[in-house]
Amino acid sequence: MRYILIPFLVVFIFIFTIAIIIFIIHIRARKFLKEFFNTTSYKEAFETTEKEAEETPKSVSSMDTIYLDRIEHDFPNLNINELKSNAEKVILDTLNAIENKDKECMISSEKVNSYIKSKIDDLKDGSAIYDHIKIHKTVVTNYDRTPSVATIRFASSVEYFYKKNNEVGKKVQTRFKCEYIYIIDSLKVGNVKALGLNCPNCGAPIKTLGHKHCEYCNTGVIDIVKKNWIINNIKEY
Repeated sequence: MRYILIPFLVVFIFIFTIAIIIFIIHIRARKFLKEFFNTTSYKEAFETTEKEAEETPKSVSSMDTIYLDRIEHDFPNLNINELKSNAEKVILDTLNAIENKDKECMISSEKVNSYIKSKIDDLKDGSAIYDHIKIHKTVVTNYDRTPSVATIRFASSVEYFYKKNNEVGKKVQTRFKCEYIYIIDSLKVGNVKALGLNCPNCGAPIKTLGHKHCEYCNTGVIDIVKKNWIINNIKEY
């Protein structure tokens, strides 16, 4: 009889030990909630955390101090603040195009237009509203130069009120990456399609930088591309 009770005793001790551990964890969790959230309710703590996330801008890692001197040395006539403002405008135009389901928006980058189209396709028959858009900060995150192309990448901390279909809207804190390119030597650019350039007038893809004019609308493409920083890509992250 004594040997029969041993397995039951082992199970009882195991269950009792687990119960003690759970009780201790629960007590410590309540103490943590009280100390940091001034509540012992998991629900209230979660709601507080969610509210703080809605109100706290996303951080962006600035590399301005590392790259601005190099950019100024390579492009002394470039106003980096104007380019940052242009990047912020592209973000606003992108969100506006998604909201209005405008797949034909005139942004001179195939990659940006593809991004907009994919976001619109994700909505299907639904709708998306981006309201009270606010850009907290835009910084340089990377700069690279090759004999053919120079690239500057920006990161922006962005806030907006988002509402999808008939769901309850909420404030969103997010980030956007914007990539700009400058064609230094069109003859050395290998894969033009990979750059995703479009004619700034009609939006047609630029198949080769060897042509001085757009083959669709006859706009002087090569001079525009060579003398300007062009938005090449955008991504929310």
